[in-house]
Amino acid sequence: MLAARLGAWLRNTGEKWARTSFAEKLALLLALLAVIYTVVTGAAELRYQARAREALAQVKAARLAAGAVSAQCYSTGRTFADQTTADGFADGVAEEIETLGALPGSVCLLQVADNGYTVQRLLYQENSIFAVYDAAEGYRVFRAEDRLHYLTEASHAAA
Repeated sequence: MLAARLGAWLRNTGEKWARTSFAEKLALLLALLAVIYTVVTGAAELRYQARAREALAQVKAARLAAGAVSAQCYSTGRTFADQTTADGFADGVAEEIETLGALPGSVCLLQVADNGYTVQRLLYQENSIFAVYDAAEGYRVFRAEDRLHYLTEASHAAA
């Protein structure tokens, strides 16, 4: 019974489709493409939002871990910050923070207080997602994406 109704509906739809004008078919195709585009871009945006939330959680973990490692360094008289290094931390400190915070990405000290132990700004990076902790302004998460890549003369000479 159901199969017979479905078959009749399909035959009827096929006949209607054959009688449909080109402009109506084109309009239907464009509407279908618009729906597909909306679904795909919406899914991509949801994925970016989820990654941003994960990065926010990671930078919060990094800040807490940095505070704990900083207190440990202070209590033992060990140096915490070293702005001459690439990550801004003294030797081994970044690794301790990443281990303590169970961070899949990397952490970088951007600014430390005058006492040398209080974190003012911290950067967490995982793939193309960056999260910044700022003691004065809070947290910020953004996605870095190359739009233009330009090689300078100095980089050509080094190669």
